Amino acid sequence: MLMKLRHLRLLQRRSGLLLVAFFAADIVGAMVACTSSPDPATPGGSFEAGTTDAGGGKDQVSPPIDSGRDAGGHCTTVKGPCDLVLQDCPDTSKGKKQECIVSGTSSTRCVEVQGSQQLGAGHSCCPNNAGGNSCLPGLTCVGNACADGGPVTGRCSPVCCVGDDQACGKSDPEGISGACDITLVDSTTKTPLYNACTYRERCKPFKQGPCKEDQICLVEDKAGTASCLDSEGKLNRQSCSFANQCGDGLICSGSGDAGICRTTCLLPNTVSPFDASLEQAGPGKGGCPVNEVCRISFTNLPAWYGACAYTDGG
Repeated sequence: MLMKLRHLRLLQRRSGLLLVAFFAADIVGAMVACTSSPDPATPGGSFEAGTTDAGGGKDQVSPPIDSGRDAGGHCTTVKGPCDLVLQDCPDTSKGKKQECIVSGTSSTRCVEVQGSQQLGAGHSCCPNNAGGNSCLPGLTCVGNACADGGPVTGRCSPVCCVGDDQACGKSDPEGISGACDITLVDSTTKTPLYNACTYRERCKPFKQGPCKEDQICLVEDKAGTASCLDSEGKLNRQSCSFANQCGDGLICSGSGDAGICRTTCLLPNTVSPFDASLEQAGPGKGGCPVNEVCRISFTNLPAWYGACAYTDGG
């Protein structure tokens, strides 16, 4: 089913939560030549509570979280005695500070702040930190789990209301401006819980400005704005439902659980900011795999940015 004014669906999975990133977009994929049938592009898929990092929601479309802020809070789906944005928990009877957290998937509750919670908004962190949450009260460590001996992959992210990017601040120490563009979703019930901030590094597609390992450089709009996001690393032609489930140099094209990872490419006979020789480059660097041609375009992505399909149309 083709829908307009949809959200870019991205997903990460950690500790019982699914993290669904979204961008305001109206992206519709269309096969170039030979057919007028729409090919809905997952980057513009309607916001769904997913089943995996790219997992769709079994055709169940969830409404976007209310963007009304009501004096700075009350915009989260999950509600209860305290507000996740306002962080309005009182001190304990012994004068201990408390923070507001999600209790299960249907309510909130106040808990005592732990001594380990020292890192500020935008600071790097590990979601699977053995000592518990290392971020200051009201912040969630958003990102993939850190591997032993590997890089720190998460960021301490404030709970926020859609449109309130100022609540995110900048990352420490890089100074990357944050954006309120990710939604935490319960991995069992698929219930959206609340929005949080991300701090994404910019990149250039076709590996002209690459991201870190295990990330995808994802083009977001017609201007060609692209950001690095954690990826599940699925390969060309593998099934997907969310844009960042595919590896770098690929894009998830399709509807719901019917999407597949396709190689991104520089569409022929278009004007792009890249050298035209990229059309002859290898797969993911502007060209297509053997027996595939660059012939899928996306209406809300740059005219030069496309995806590969089999020469016989698949």
